[in-house]
Amino acid sequence: MNEDIIKIAIAGVGNIASGLLQGIVYVRTYDEKKGKLLHPKISSFEVKNINIVAAFEVDENKVGKDMSEAIFSPINSTPKFIDIDNLDVEVVKGPLKDGLTGHLQEVIKVSSDPEVKVSEILKESEAEILICALPTGAEEAVEAYAQAALDAEVAFINCTPTLIASNPVWAKKFKKSNVCLIGDDLQSLAGGTVLHKGFLDVLKEQGIKVRDTYQLDVSGGLETLNTLDDDRKQYKRDVKERAIKQSFGNDINLASGTSDYLEFLGNRRIGHFWILGEGFMGMPIKIDIRLETLDGPNAAGTLVDVIRATKVAINRAGSGPISSICAYGFKAPPVTTDRHTAHQWFNEYLEGIRTE
Repeated sequence: MNEDIIKIAIAGVGNIASGLLQGIVYVRTYDEKKGKLLHPKISSFEVKNINIVAAFEVDENKVGKDMSEAIFSPINSTPKFIDIDNLDVEVVKGPLKDGLTGHLQEVIKVSSDPEVKVSEILKESEAEILICALPTGAEEAVEAYAQAALDAEVAFINCTPTLIASNPVWAKKFKKSNVCLIGDDLQSLAGGTVLHKGFLDVLKEQGIKVRDTYQLDVSGGLETLNTLDDDRKQYKRDVKERAIKQSFGNDINLASGTSDYLEFLGNRRIGHFWILGEGFMGMPIKIDIRLETLDGPNAAGTLVDVIRATKVAINRAGSGPISSICAYGFKAPPVTTDRHTAHQWFNEYLEGIRTE
């Protein structure tokens, strides 16, 4: 048995899952260098060591299919980068709860297959980590998967904005059960939030007083369609804006989030950054930048690091939220800090200098 293999399960076979699986196969087919990885190896773990052993969905176009086929179902918009052989991993129906509301109900038909018991599938597949990649706002469904991970004693990575790792109640449950908890709200490798914070970091370091700023984007992905519902859009915006304000104070006029869904963009996300500040002698400084990315690979670029670091935490018998990993890869971690410190914590954790 290869001890470097990392067995993961994923809830939600959407664009994040597509980017992740294609990324794993891409690196296996080519090499780590061509994969453009910040961390080609974490401890003894490479991206090619990640194996998907179970997958959960509710979409009838995905349930019952092999994972290798389900990620290319029409509702997903991540482009096909590489051919993927059959994984022998059938996508099974997980709990629906509040996973589909509003606009999502118009484009997704729920499978008639019986709902499985997630904890049993996790145990049978010998998964070590459960990744939750459900739509924004599906709080009951996210919590159902979190509980299933606890029941199966499987580490939980929460990619959604629903607060699990940052919720003291859930944090205490995972700590008591000696199970690792990572989250919340996955931060893309070159996403709007991390770059927005980066621009503001540089200006702050140079003594520039930022008065007004926004980072707004449009996209054609399913997650953006989901956030057309006012309550879910505001929920997502609140998380993003809080992540920035916690680093730069509340005296900044800030707007951050997705402004509209444009189906023809597909998996592309186009972000606009606007910053107005003052320098020496009140000198006006304005930044106006456009960014274009692909959601699936952008999210997967961070997730492959988080998965491997979580495996390190499991091997060290970690329990509850691992703050170093959370701060590095997520917008709403239990302990917030600036980007430089987050990367430092992450590296120190991997080196064994930090304990969590």
